[in-house]
Amino acid sequence: MYDVAIVGAGPAGATLARLIGSEYRVLLVDRRRLDVGPSDGMLCKPCGGLLAPAAQRELARQGLGVPPTVATGPQLFGVRTVDLAADLERLYQRFYLNVDREAFDRWLLSLVPENVERCFGWSLTGLEADPDAPTLHFRTAEGGRATVRARYVIGADGANSAVRRYAYGNEPSPRRYVGVQALLGSAGQEPHYGAYFDSRITDFYGWTVPKGDHLLVGLALPATAAPTAAFGRFVAELRARGLVAGSEISRQAAAISRPTQPWHLLTGYGRVLLTGEAAGFISPSSAEGISYALTSGRDLARAFSFGLEGVADRYLAASWPLAVRVTLKVVKRQAIYAGPIRRAVMRSGLGAIEESAERTSPRTVWAHR
Repeated sequence: MYDVAIVGAGPAGATLARLIGSEYRVLLVDRRRLDVGPSDGMLCKPCGGLLAPAAQRELARQGLGVPPTVATGPQLFGVRTVDLAADLERLYQRFYLNVDREAFDRWLLSLVPENVERCFGWSLTGLEADPDAPTLHFRTAEGGRATVRARYVIGADGANSAVRRYAYGNEPSPRRYVGVQALLGSAGQEPHYGAYFDSRITDFYGWTVPKGDHLLVGLALPATAAPTAAFGRFVAELRARGLVAGSEISRQAAAISRPTQPWHLLTGYGRVLLTGEAAGFISPSSAEGISYALTSGRDLARAFSFGLEGVADRYLAASWPLAVRVTLKVVKRQAIYAGPIRRAVMRSGLGAIEESAERTSPRTVWAHR
């Protein structure tokens, strides 16, 4: 029997495993095949791969520095914000670290102690929440069945958390969205993170992120929407305005949580706990989740550092600052996504950068070489 079974090896799960793996017998499980190198068609996390200042601070707090094999270019210092329906556009200064998300996850995983057992390509099919030692049921990478018992089960398995669904299916949960993201072969894009609003397509937002000689184009949509048609409309709108170019190379989709009420946050109780996006720790205004994953993983690790008894209560207390951050983002969301407020701010130019008349061209100012 394990002391801790962690379902999900993303930033939250890998951080927790790294920080407690030398103290306890830990099992780390992920449905991705992280035991082999990435390849075409492999399940990856659709993500813009930008480390916001909060994520950078948390990495510094944990004594970590992003290696050059994880970083990609260009590094971004501005957000081009576009209200497509109102035909408004502004550039705001922001500081992001541009990374390869797949490489970032694998780097965090490489820091986990060797004694932590790993099972990749495993999918959770059931959970029995025994008060002393919960039981997990998995389908293995080979299509077989496996049963695991642990003193604690940790759901670090993202927006569509199977652990949360099995253990807390009757509890309130964040609104569900789907993020659709395509990779375009599009060199020569300007070095800005693009944020696009269009209430005719979604009540969330879309994004563009340059990655070397390519461009990521993504859109977050309510889970009830028709994602293929909506994404097609979105990309067509960007192409018509000269905001993107190039042919589509690949496309992926993934669930996104969007907490809109404080009670959507759930760290768990007893022997089944949640961290990262599974707990609802993600920004409802921007869908930024890496900083919340890193911080909540550390908070939970600290709760374990005092022993196996009372972990749930200590974790709940430690995670209050994160809950406050999410709640403040709920308020920010209401302002950003209220069309009249957003448009009034954009028209005012408050906080925006006045762009130089010497720009090489309106859309193509940088080419990665």
